[in-house]
Amino acid sequence: MPKSNNYRIMRLISSKIRRLDPSEDIQYLLIYSFLYKYCSDTLRDYLMSLIQTREMTLDEAFLDKQTRMEFREKSLETFGYFIHDSIYFMDDVVNGVFYMHKFFEAFAGNVEFQPGSNYENYFSFIFESVHKSVNFNKFEFEGEKHLIMKDIIHGISSLDVFEEEFPYSRVFDRVCQTKPILVDHDPDYISYIISSIVSSNAESPQTVFNPFLNDASMLVNLYSNGDFSWDRTYAKSHDQITYCCSIVKLLMNHFDLDRVYSELDTPFEPISDSAVSFDVIMSRIPPITSRNLRRLNFSQNHNLVRQTRKNEIQDLLSKNFDMNPEMFEDNDELKSALDNLISKMDLDTRPGFTGQYASLERSEYLFLINMINSLKDDGIMVVSMSQSFLVKNSLETLRKYLTCEKNCIDAIISIPDELTRHSRVEVIVVFKKHKRTDDIIFIDMSNDFKTKKAPYATQGAFRRNLILDEATLKRVNDVYKNRQTVERFSNVVKVSEIKDDDFNLSIARYVDTFEGEFIDLDDLKNQKQEITQNIERLNKKIEKMMDDLNIRL
Repeated sequence: MPKSNNYRIMRLISSKIRRLDPSEDIQYLLIYSFLYKYCSDTLRDYLMSLIQTREMTLDEAFLDKQTRMEFREKSLETFGYFIHDSIYFMDDVVNGVFYMHKFFEAFAGNVEFQPGSNYENYFSFIFESVHKSVNFNKFEFEGEKHLIMKDIIHGISSLDVFEEEFPYSRVFDRVCQTKPILVDHDPDYISYIISSIVSSNAESPQTVFNPFLNDASMLVNLYSNGDFSWDRTYAKSHDQITYCCSIVKLLMNHFDLDRVYSELDTPFEPISDSAVSFDVIMSRIPPITSRNLRRLNFSQNHNLVRQTRKNEIQDLLSKNFDMNPEMFEDNDELKSALDNLISKMDLDTRPGFTGQYASLERSEYLFLINMINSLKDDGIMVVSMSQSFLVKNSLETLRKYLTCEKNCIDAIISIPDELTRHSRVEVIVVFKKHKRTDDIIFIDMSNDFKTKKAPYATQGAFRRNLILDEATLKRVNDVYKNRQTVERFSNVVKVSEIKDDDFNLSIARYVDTFEGEFIDLDDLKNQKQEITQNIERLNKKIEKMMDDLNIRL
């Protein structure tokens, strides 16, 4: 990117960052600085457009009471935030007398939000995290670490928020993947595969849920994929630094934060709004261990049962009394009456696993079942997970439950080794709550795929930058949607056949990718018999010759 100003500055910033310790205060200052720059320049550009036909500067416009009130009203409506005065825009603050505590107060103390908005909640959380983690007094003293940090902030202030060649959001991505900020990151090849499958198979979704949000790259890729859009985004994150980074990244990629409901909490727990169900669930699921799993408790089981019963009543009213489903969301009196009815019902909150499935009550993948249950009837869930899920003996009951009892596994897709060589072996699994077929399509890309560099790839990390090209993704989606059996690439397998194989879901078992010559076992057996007979005849000749020569061993 030799012509990109942002790329050049990013390289300089990254080189300085590597000289710093990965302390918490440095990480939060970087997140805060990128957020400040983005909000400041975006707002300034918008306000300048409002006065481009007026004979006044931005400073003069802020001094005019009527114009300033117009700025405030339109900014809150358009962006969800407003900075009180032009003197608090980042460039003016940084290029003046630079004191770290004033740098923080200039933005955190002079930005306004609509009361109770998600913007206020998310920004306040980031500001509070910075305030708790950073001792601003120590940054006022001269020293190598503090001077480096000030140089980095100056570098961030000189970035171009509107550059298209190397976007500002990509600069933030790359900084967040280097020392000292090393957030939980979804690999590009995973994000692109999952977002491609979702965008090709989800029809007009309204709600999208990412239970393992990480750096939000998967949601950003999905949002950037053509005309695909949705109304509300739900997400969970367990790490505070990653959570703050993801909020800033979503904002930079034009997500309306008033339609984003992200929680800092373990992803294995249901979201706070237990009444919501999802059109799409997409995520990269980490290895399940006792360290990252917290069991669902009684109250959460109660919420799941309560919501299931509520959905059943809504469906009944919609079908039998010709009621518009939107009424249950828009009519407060109807919602209140329905909640009151549910509260008076005797709900059975015991887990719904009996008999041969009773062991699932203690399964480490119980959260997976609950995510499937939270899908809408026509919803789709696409996740990347450990390949051990397909073959692990202890998960046989779970696989049986998902294939026979629920019939919700729709596709299992391999990820080429070339992409995963330095990572854990993963597969893409597609779930549907109500399938119309009793089969599973297996797709194996191991011998038939092409790769390319990810957009805005990082130099010196060739393999980490690889993703599948458009032709390969299109082929996978076409084969999946049309449920085609293609030699050495895909196979549609009946659940009854999977049952005969003890619910082993290994892709290699159902898709034959062998390209060598097959050996005929009958021919091999005949050749062995012939060789044995020849050896016996030869031994008899040798014994006769030894007898003739009177030789004994």
